Amino acid sequence: MTHPAASDEPAPEDLSIIDEAHLSSFTEGDKALEGELAELFVSTSRGYLKRMQEALKEERGWSAEAHALKGASANLGARRVATLARQAEFSPPSNDQIDAIQEAIQEVETFFAHREL
Repeated sequence: MTHPAASDEPAPEDLSIIDEAHLSSFTEGDKALEGELAELFVSTSRGYLKRMQEALKEERGWSAEAHALKGASANLGARRVATLARQAEFSPPSNDQIDAIQEAIQEVETFFAHREL
């Protein structure tokens, strides 16, 4: 399994929290659906993050958990989380990655908390 060189990817901090065009095309502008998807995303992403934390403590790989988080993030348009999860998928577990992903998930939660639904 290979992935592009890091220079091929934008830095996570340069990406939007949510790709609003993607989200709107996915939900057809239905704000109630956006809210439901956001709640589901935050809940499931925290579950993936918890399993990643467990993998780190158990000193085992976490590519399956990171891959699942990447997919869930990409579906919602959570670009920053998706990129961080993709990077984690192809690298050894670390506390720094956990912290960055946790912060990005919180940013998604904050984005939707302040969005008019």
